[in-house]
Amino acid sequence: MARGMSSYSMSSGYFNGYSSDYEEKLLNTVWMGIVGLEVLMVLGVAVRGISRRLSPHLKLRSR
Repeated sequence: MARGMSSYSMSSGYFNGYSSDYEEKLLNTVWMGIVGLEVLMVLGVAVRGISRRLSPHLKLRSR
């Protein structure tokens, strides 16, 4: 019986969500990095679209 209780107490620490505060901070950092990268990609596409609209279009006449 004591063996079963010790294995239960040992395994209960692993299944309590995050195992440490460090892991939670690491996952938050990774998440914010992914969101930041996505924001930069959206801003890049928006700036590219705006710059294409504002730049003068050079149209060549075909004869």
